[in-house]
Amino acid sequence: RIVLHLKEEAQEYLDSGKLSDLLKKYSEFITFPIELYNEKVQYDQVPDESAPPPKEGEKQKMKSVPRSVYEWEIMNKMKPIWLRNPEVVNQSEYTEFYKTTFKAFDEPLTTTHFKVEGQIEFRALVFIPSTMPFELTRDMFSPEGRAMRLYVKRVFINDKFEDLVPRWLTFARGVVDSEDLPLNVGREILQKSRTLKIIRKRVVRKVLDTIDDLREKDPTKFEQFWSSYGKYFKVGLVEDLDYKDELKRFVRFWSSKSGDNQTSLDEYISRMKE
Repeated sequence: RIVLHLKEEAQEYLDSGKLSDLLKKYSEFITFPIELYNEKVQYDQVPDESAPPPKEGEKQKMKSVPRSVYEWEIMNKMKPIWLRNPEVVNQSEYTEFYKTTFKAFDEPLTTTHFKVEGQIEFRALVFIPSTMPFELTRDMFSPEGRAMRLYVKRVFINDKFEDLVPRWLTFARGVVDSEDLPLNVGREILQKSRTLKIIRKRVVRKVLDTIDDLREKDPTKFEQFWSSYGKYFKVGLVEDLDYKDELKRFVRFWSSKSGDNQTSLDEYISRMKE
């Protein structure tokens, strides 16, 4: 048995609504059940004494009377989809998770789901929205527009941490679940973490591979991607020297020879005179 004593200034944590919000935010995907003793209102049907007496053959008029009951309610019913094998998850399940978790109304343009084992272990599920997230429509690097969620052993840590993916992937939505980072991880620890640097590198590599597949196999979808997010890659080309060469193959520019379509750097170079 564990008894907790609250300070005077912590009385808000006696509110079941507050506890419910905290559990859903930080422990939604914990694999063992977490229950909250919660008040619910049930309605009982009782005879309506204010109604006139029923006529012969008629039933007594009834009314609904509210009654408070307390019962244990499981707060973490969501299953962590990223723990499943990508081969057995269908696109409709990915879409449902994307819309529910990130409060989105569009379909994901791409889905990247993978697991890394070896010197470190983590799982990741990353979506690129098919339309620009609303939070980024006015400020392309708005902190409120970040939605890469960091979990440690299914416990939510942060969704606004800037070093999980580079600035030029601000538009990405997803989950990274590490088995190696400490649960009491803080911003300063994360910034110095070798594990996080490896995670970031692997996540960026996988996302770029997905976009590369889009470029080669589905030009229409790639044009949709570039129309929405091309400006981010151009920023990355300027300010991120680690990925400068990687991003060169994606960027598109208007050219006097390209007509109604933009041209890649490779195409531009191929037209240059000797």
